[in-house]
Formats: sequence, structure tokens, C-alpha cells
Amino acid sequence: MGREGRWRAGALTPDGSARFPRLVTSNRISLFFVAALAAVVAVWPGAAQAKVATSVRLSAKELRQAQSFWTPARMRRAQPLDAGDAVLAPKRAIERVARSSGAAGWSPPRSPVSAASSSFSEVIPDPTQPLYAEHGVVFVVIAPGFFGRCSATSINAPNLSVVFTAGHCVHEGRHWFRLKWAFVPGYHYGIRPFGVFVAKWLGSTQGWVSSENENFDVGAAVVGSNEKGQKLASTVGGAGIAWNLSPRQVFDVYGYPVEEPFDGATLRRCPQTAFEGHDVTSFLSPGPLDLAVQCNVTGGASGGGWLIDGNILNGITTNGYEDDPTTDFGPYFGGAAGKLFREAAAVR
Repeated sequence: MGREGRWRAGALTPDGSARFPRLVTSNRISLFFVAALAAVVAVWPGAAQAKVATSVRLSAKELRQAQSFWTPARMRRAQPLDAGDAVLAPKRAIERVARSSGAAGWSPPRSPVSAASSSFSEVIPDPTQPLYAEHGVVFVVIAPGFFGRCSATSINAPNLSVVFTAGHCVHEGRHWFRLKWAFVPGYHYGIRPFGVFVAKWLGSTQGWVSSENENFDVGAAVVGSNEKGQKLASTVGGAGIAWNLSPRQVFDVYGYPVEEPFDGATLRRCPQTAFEGHDVTSFLSPGPLDLAVQCNVTGGASGGGWLIDGNILNGITTNGYEDDPTTDFGPYFGGAAGKLFREAAAVR
């Protein structure tokens, strides 16, 4: 990856080895460590968030161009979307602070939540079945000849057209990914079993659009009808959504990892994996701390849904570390995620 082992577009992190452990819980942090983190945040230029537009509408022409664009061959060419190097720069500072505070001696904590957790993802043999079909792949043209992809989930909303994914799958570096942004639910082996649903509206949180704060790396789309004129949720269903819950949940983590050892051909799930703590770098930025779970997905899984209580979306995959292939991170669903859902649900 060429970025100190950190990648976004999938999921991975702490390994508990002799190297600096990244997974901590708030009650394990010393007062010195918290104060040092606060000092780093205070001086970092991205700490203050300028108000910017958090959504964009796409034209009817853009929708028409995208509807027939995503052939099986083009979908197979799509590569995982990585966040830009700019978001990683401040994270080097936090490792220095943590080491100087003695944090390097900590061991990653384990969640008290009881669950039959496994870091290993399982293949969903037929992602067109009910409750699986609501998950799918986002495809988008990033630049001429470069096709990107992420994972995403259909959400139950009054307009029957809302998709939730990672913020960096809709917006990056002050640019909206508006070129042929499309959602393909139930995708497998290049097949579009329910057709292509093209975005007519893209949105994210203020924290992500303003300063690419990873604690707010949540995105949404409102899509048009497929080639048959069918609404998304009417065709494949949609998950419920919840926010401002306790972080101590047990999740079914879904996604389409592409990077080795996976190939992005079909949906995968890490079943019943419990909250474990936070990425220590999450303390660097304002906002609610991110969540960590055990799940061995890779690039391409970003935006994949974390479901609780059977079929309620309460998180998404956003990032990980290459040197720990079993831990998955995603932002906590707080008020910002709720606001984003309300805005998307109101789009007609």
C-alpha cells in the first residue's frame, strides 16, 4: 500500500504483538496520555471543521450514462477505494505520544460482551437470498480508466432508495464521486441479479467532508430505480438503522473484500463478532470513538454493513492495518449518522 501499512477500503488492525498496540479502551488510558492527545488535536489544522455542503445531487444525464455502463467486465476491473494519504499524516503523531506515555506496554483488551465470535469470514453462497440481497457492491468511475469499488447496504426508508456506505466511498479530497456511482445488490461473479441502481444524491457527515475525520467516515446515497423501474428496497429489502446506542454490541459484519486472499466475487460475513475497543488513533480527532471487532476482511470491504439484532445497521467497515489481518474498524453511529439517514430518507 505504501502508507505505513494502513489501508482504507476494507478492514484490519491491532495484533497485540510487541509492536505498538492500536486497540485500547477509554478506561485504560492514563491522564497523561489523554492530555497529550488533546494537545495534539488542538494544534492539528484539521481539528477545526469548516462548514461545507454535505451532499450533492446528480443530474438526470449522469444517471442515464451510468445505467448501462457497468458491464461484467468493467465491474471485475474495479479496484478498492483507498482514502488519500492526507488523512494518515496526523496519525504518526499519536504513535509518538502513545509511546512516550508508556502506552506501548498495553495489551489489547477483550470485550465483556458474550458472543460466539470468530475473526474468520464465511462465504454467503447465494447473496440473492432474503436478508443477504440488501448487501452489495458500489461501483464508481474515479478517473478515466480507473474504476473503484466499495461495499454497501440497502436501508429501509420512506423513499425506498437509501444506501449506506463509507464516507470515503462517496467523497474524498474535496471531490464528490459523482461519475457513474452505482449500487449492485446481491452482486456475485460479475452478475447483476437485481440490476443497477444509480445514485441521484450523495451525502456524508460534516466531519468527513470538512476534514476527513475518520470518526465520521460514513456516507450515503439515494439511488434511482433499476432498469426495470423498480425501487431498491422494494426489490431487495432493506436493513433497519439505529444510532446513539451503546458501543458494546455484537455484530454480523458483511462486505465484499477484494484484496488477497479474497477476490471480491461474492459476499462474506463475520458472524456474531463483539465490540473489542477502539483504535488508539481515533482519540486524535474530535467526535465519538470508532469501534473495533474481529473480522478478517481486506480492501473492498469498506462500507460493508455491521448488523445487530438480526437486521439493524449499526456500523460500517472503514479501515484497518495490513499487519493485523483479523481486526476491523468502523465509526460509531452517533447523531451524525442519524442526521445523514434523515437527510437521505427525505430525498425524492
